[in-house]
Amino acid sequence: MILDELSVPDLASLAKTRTENDKGVKDYMHKRREDILGVFVKDIGQFLTLLDRTGSVISGSSALHLVQAKATAVHLRDMDVYATIEFENIKMDHFKTTEGYKVMKKSSRKNEYDSSAVTKVYKLEKGEKKVDIISTDRASAIVPILQYHSTVVMNYITAHSLVSLYPQWTTEKKSLVNPRLYLEDCTNIRSVMALMKYVRRGFHVTTELFQLGTHDCQQSAYCPHATRNTLDRDTLRWIFRPVNTLGDIPVTCDDMAVVMWCLGGKECKEDGDEVSSAFVTVGG
Repeated sequence: MILDELSVPDLASLAKTRTENDKGVKDYMHKRREDILGVFVKDIGQFLTLLDRTGSVISGSSALHLVQAKATAVHLRDMDVYATIEFENIKMDHFKTTEGYKVMKKSSRKNEYDSSAVTKVYKLEKGEKKVDIISTDRASAIVPILQYHSTVVMNYITAHSLVSLYPQWTTEKKSLVNPRLYLEDCTNIRSVMALMKYVRRGFHVTTELFQLGTHDCQQSAYCPHATRNTLDRDTLRWIFRPVNTLGDIPVTCDDMAVVMWCLGGKECKEDGDEVSSAFVTVGG
């Protein structure tokens, strides 16, 4: 199937060419999302309602798989669900009671994740199916995703949308290592293994920005010193069901807490030694 060869940016471009293509692509993306979620949950509608009600998101390989062309997408290994700590028990109860998962392990962020925004990680299993519930004490479930090892994992699925924060790099199988990893001394064996996992999957993972192409410093969304937000025009956003708009940008209710961030790091010019600070903030 030719659509299986196209990543989401290409599918979005195809959808704009004619009405028939728009409908066909929307149906195709809806089915892809259903197929991915159906690997891990029995009642997809109920699960999406829970995501919507709690402002939770799905990230990791499930979100990356949906961004990439299906024919060459990463293998679905597990599903990572991110939730704010106030909805932690609701999520756990859903997966244990409704979906029949068992808790295999509970740990703190120090044991599992290199993100200061992660408070707890629950590892659940049902047969060969694996789900991680990742809790954060921040105001948005998106915050931990922006602290992870590289841009390749900065994608997420909400109840109504698919979002990729660095879509050009991601679909070209390029990834910039998050500067906080080495500037804040967060590098350890777990982060190195995570980066190597994507190298083995064929991604070009680097700390050298200009290996990924040139850009206008602080003007381009791909400059790590640029201040970005989750509703900016450089964010790839596929809407499964538009609910509201902000200006001419379609948004959904669980996206209204806008997250702003800057990756930071050393200045872009060669031999530059100035460093800008990374930050992640949640708006209203």
